[in-house]
Amino acid sequence: MAYSDVINDFSNGASGTVTDVNGDVVGYTVSGTSPNTNWMSLVGGARVNGDGTQSFTLTFDEPVVGAAMRFSGSDASEPYYIEVNGSTVDLNFLIANGDVTFTQSGAATHVIRPDGGLNGGHHSDGSIADFVFNFPVTSLGAYGSGTNSGNWDFVEVGIDDSTFDVVCFTKGTRLETISGNVKVEDLNTGDVLQTFIGTSALVRWIGYREISKSVLVRNEKLLPVRIRKGALGNGLPNNDVSVSRQHRVMVSSRIAERVFGVANVLVPAIKLVGFPGISIDQNIDSVTYFHILCDEHIVLKAEGAPFESLLIGEQATKILEDGSIHLHNMGVPADLLAKSQTSALTIASGPKLRKLLARHKKNDQPFLQRQNSACMVKDAA
Repeated sequence: MAYSDVINDFSNGASGTVTDVNGDVVGYTVSGTSPNTNWMSLVGGARVNGDGTQSFTLTFDEPVVGAAMRFSGSDASEPYYIEVNGSTVDLNFLIANGDVTFTQSGAATHVIRPDGGLNGGHHSDGSIADFVFNFPVTSLGAYGSGTNSGNWDFVEVGIDDSTFDVVCFTKGTRLETISGNVKVEDLNTGDVLQTFIGTSALVRWIGYREISKSVLVRNEKLLPVRIRKGALGNGLPNNDVSVSRQHRVMVSSRIAERVFGVANVLVPAIKLVGFPGISIDQNIDSVTYFHILCDEHIVLKAEGAPFESLLIGEQATKILEDGSIHLHNMGVPADLLAKSQTSALTIASGPKLRKLLARHKKNDQPFLQRQNSACMVKDAA
């Protein structure tokens, strides 16, 4: 799992921020009686007692996507329970419904109890139980049943984007190369892409991930965003484009310039859903996503519209380490794995992104307002 341990202070009144899988920076506050503790190789978690005397609740300022909770050090005699959005949940129901993804590592001896709680594991076997919440959460907490000796468990809260982090194009999308438009599945390493600023970029690596109908049913977050022909403005894209939710599209507008100080910014496709011609594609049985990696992070042309390539960094590292990613032509070049790329443009997030979208909606302005590519990306050079 691509779990990120982003919270390390669980003392009462502790606060901070997390960045969820949508790129939103969200504040949180901790309440409860759990002290901070370390366990084996795990650092900065909450000590939750089986007797119920030490527990915690973590409250977010707004809903968080991709929240995860990790348990380690349980014992078969110690039932623990999870609170979500202020209520104790039945893990059996949430897991069966696809609302929670449950995985284990280590000795893998945790079990979900008939009453919806968790027990199992052992203080010395290194077992870890991970729960990823496949819906936005406003609070998470953990407590013991209060019916046993008071042995404790190590609990962490973080962000897990392993099931969301497919930043790529769907099969059939045509990308512009120096030799013309080519379907993404027909690209090869060594092909040369035409960037949106009129330069060229070598394709260094291509990966793809096939997601079946059964997986899509369990996790709708993996459904692509469909951007209809002309939905971005200036007639772009030239044809419908489907991309993963976190794939960023370039917005080039006077509104962006007023909000961010630059005319061109990158926005996750999921943030554009609800605008005319942009929606989640619910009418597919399966999907194949393709990752395109170049020497530098670029803004390329997909059906004529500006979209990003894969950005090497923490996000891409998680993708490349995922065993479900298949190599299309060759292994990832070692020199690329060793580097961290700089974003080609400002990545919009947080309150400024919300302001950008609100103003576009209020003023009914297109996302691509410039008349040609040279003007559209003049600040990218």
